[in-house]
Amino acid sequence: MISNFTGRLLLPKFRNKLCAFFSKESTSSNSLAKSKTNSELEGYTGKSNLLEKKKVGVFGTSTVPINTNFPNPKGVIGYDPDFSVKELVAELPNTRKTQGAKLAEEIKDAFSNISIEKPELLEDIGFVRHNEARVEYKFDTSEKLDLWKIGCDSDWKEGFSTCSLVNSDRGTAVFSGNISTRVLKDGRVERAGWASMKLEDRKSFNRKKFLSKWRNFSHLLLKVRGDGRSYKIMLHSPLSMDFTWGDSFSHPLHTHGGPYWQYEKIPFSKFFHTVAGRIQDRQYRVNLEDTSSIGIVLMDRIDGDFKLEIDYIGVYNDTTHVEDFAYETYTLPVFNTHGF
Repeated sequence: MISNFTGRLLLPKFRNKLCAFFSKESTSSNSLAKSKTNSELEGYTGKSNLLEKKKVGVFGTSTVPINTNFPNPKGVIGYDPDFSVKELVAELPNTRKTQGAKLAEEIKDAFSNISIEKPELLEDIGFVRHNEARVEYKFDTSEKLDLWKIGCDSDWKEGFSTCSLVNSDRGTAVFSGNISTRVLKDGRVERAGWASMKLEDRKSFNRKKFLSKWRNFSHLLLKVRGDGRSYKIMLHSPLSMDFTWGDSFSHPLHTHGGPYWQYEKIPFSKFFHTVAGRIQDRQYRVNLEDTSSIGIVLMDRIDGDFKLEIDYIGVYNDTTHVEDFAYETYTLPVFNTHGF
């Protein structure tokens, strides 16, 4: 009985010392392993830096493109907007030749179109007739096709999609390729699978050419022949301030598939506000006087080939369409996240 009592007294002390000994051993071994891992990571300068976010700005903000911390004018990681003086001097003759020719063409058109009648003024006071349509962009020549640029995720090393834009024998444009949603395993890209074509029609010396002539029309008009997939029409309206560089107005384009052409009339009142392709809570009608480009994007999250044939893009007027804006809007309070 005495021996049992003594054992019960001594056993907890022995157990506590034993636990302390092993915990000290495990702590030291963990610290050694941790220090060894850190040293290995410091020595390995490859993938260990991929997950690190570069700090830019006074307050240590990340490189997410907002108005206070754009890493560069394009908002693209790794883009270097600076040219060396040598490269600038080398490009100067070519720039002077091409942009000078554009400027001369603009001056020639301005003098040739001088007349007493002012078409835009007449359209502003209501001279656009009901059911009047105007074709703005055709694709029957290579020069007209060169106004459109294409891109996909593989061009930015962010995916495996491909795309092309070529003339057909019928004088139309064929936008085709392959969409792949396979994601690069670089620790940075989260989603993949998109392709787009965008109008890059500018004046001389890279001045914007606004689509202000469309303001008296009610619908966007397209003659297309698709593959049954859903595309997206985007009206791009970036302004001079950097927080508007991603502004656009979007609307889906649902193609029927099959051999028949479809005439799509999309009201401008149904275009919704997006920034970098993301729908915004604060909605308002598109201002065509600020719109400088139009694009067609495919990002339906479906792997496989795609093909969209386009005959023309234009505008259409329907005087019975009186809708100003199709979506709900609301009045913001005086103090809100957008400012005053």
